[in-house]
Amino acid sequence: MTTETLLQRAAELLTPFTKDSARPESNRLDVAISANDLPAAAETLSNADWGYLSAITGMDLAPEADELEALYHFCDKAAVMTLRVRLPRAGRPEIPSISPQIPAAAFFERELGEMLGVTVVGTPDPSRLFLPDDWPEGVYPLRRDFKQEQAAPVETANRPEGGRVGNKFIVPIGPQHPALKEPGHFEFEVDGEVITGARMRLGYVHRGIEKATEERNWIQNLYLLERVCGICSHTHTSVYSQGVEKLAQVETPPRALAIRELVAGLERIHSHLLWLGVAAHEAGFDTLFMYSWRDRETVMNLLEELTGNRVNYSICVLGGVKQDILPEQAASIHQAIGYLEERIRYYLDVVSSDTFFLQRTRGIGTMTLDEAKRFGSLGPTARASGLRRDVRLDSPYGAYTRFPVSIVTDERGDLEARFAVRMKELLVTCSTIRAIVDNLPAGELTTRFPRKIPAGETVSRVEAPRGEVFYFIKSGGGESPTRLKIRTPSLCNWTSVLNKAVGHQLADVPMLIAGMDPCFSCNDRMVTVRGKKDSRSMTWSELREYGIQKYQGRR
Repeated sequence: MTTETLLQRAAELLTPFTKDSARPESNRLDVAISANDLPAAAETLSNADWGYLSAITGMDLAPEADELEALYHFCDKAAVMTLRVRLPRAGRPEIPSISPQIPAAAFFERELGEMLGVTVVGTPDPSRLFLPDDWPEGVYPLRRDFKQEQAAPVETANRPEGGRVGNKFIVPIGPQHPALKEPGHFEFEVDGEVITGARMRLGYVHRGIEKATEERNWIQNLYLLERVCGICSHTHTSVYSQGVEKLAQVETPPRALAIRELVAGLERIHSHLLWLGVAAHEAGFDTLFMYSWRDRETVMNLLEELTGNRVNYSICVLGGVKQDILPEQAASIHQAIGYLEERIRYYLDVVSSDTFFLQRTRGIGTMTLDEAKRFGSLGPTARASGLRRDVRLDSPYGAYTRFPVSIVTDERGDLEARFAVRMKELLVTCSTIRAIVDNLPAGELTTRFPRKIPAGETVSRVEAPRGEVFYFIKSGGGESPTRLKIRTPSLCNWTSVLNKAVGHQLADVPMLIAGMDPCFSCNDRMVTVRGKKDSRSMTWSELREYGIQKYQGRR
């Protein structure tokens, strides 16, 4: 179906619940409904197999209106349909849960409740997801009137972790654990060695980035958002730049778009090779871990040659890119890609044939196509179950119309399939990078860009190595955004991991987690700083200046 047909179908499905509707962009439909109609509307979309729930954005409309707004974004290929629900800001605003209809909503609803103060009635787990246990009750960091001093920690009773609770035995893992390189807390209910229940807690590296963007201008946010994730730094600047450029109605030069895609391809190779090593380490296959990380240095050295940096590349600017691809750099890319292709084929053979490795992957964590749809899975995790979901093909952006990629899927749905999909995907990426270098469009690298962005809202989506990254950007017509929502793919894929862990051995947990290629840094987007001066009474700018001065040894 075309985008227009998909949006018309969504409008027809939602007619019984629609209070008002609008078309803010050619590929978007906004539908205002009442809170009471939300579960029925979600069930209607789910039964009709119209797209998937990509994100929930909570907004405080003060001071213009004494209301909150919850935006439920559904995506179907290039079409984006948003259910908009208005709630009173005062008192105890309530909204019914849609988790019974769409399990992937559970994490989004927990975030909506703790960050904006919306009580989600009927959600399976109303506990905090990101905010710490000593965060004061009734303080919501995404409210417009939130002040730094409100976040003063409060004393809390320590919740027992692990041990027997009734007839259940709870095994805690994390937040600090030798098998996990980033902090996340899991609680697995077990019967002997078999998992019978699972839950998780995030937020240990939460940095309040969404809130921080509101106090920085459009250009400063480029460097802030690049630090959402060290592995996908280019992904975040690309999706942000793309969204702001749409709001500003600025056309980015074709050469710049091609270079963005090239760097995205190199970042995908870096990410997948890093993941391959981590996953191999979890399986006890340390030889594969060391080999893949050795070869990862090849692409990191290449990124350093092209951009000057090995982690945060800073290649994007609003309206273009900073660096060009020179002839000697093109030669380096060809040489590196030739070597990496050979190594990737070798790794594909290893993960598909090594007897020891297959004992840890074949038939483990199998997720069917229907389950992948129900859990809202994204990226290689979804494609390994046969779900053809890839923003680069569903809604081509940037240079992907000029340099398309082919999708890689697998029908088996287990850990072995997820390894195979990622390795085959890298072979496609190598071919695409070679095509870009050989056919790089001529022209400028940048175009003029305004300081102030016209008022409006936009949705920007790109395909990161782990799956779709979703940005909702709202401008009030000034030099800073009034709301910026970030949803990374790991937050969607956790639903499938926790569900598929049930019934498996506890020893399978590290591989199940590693198999989805999680990024806790991407999930967590609060830092408590304590020094000689009470930082909790500082503004964001004072806190930043304090940190700079402390780093320089002035305090």
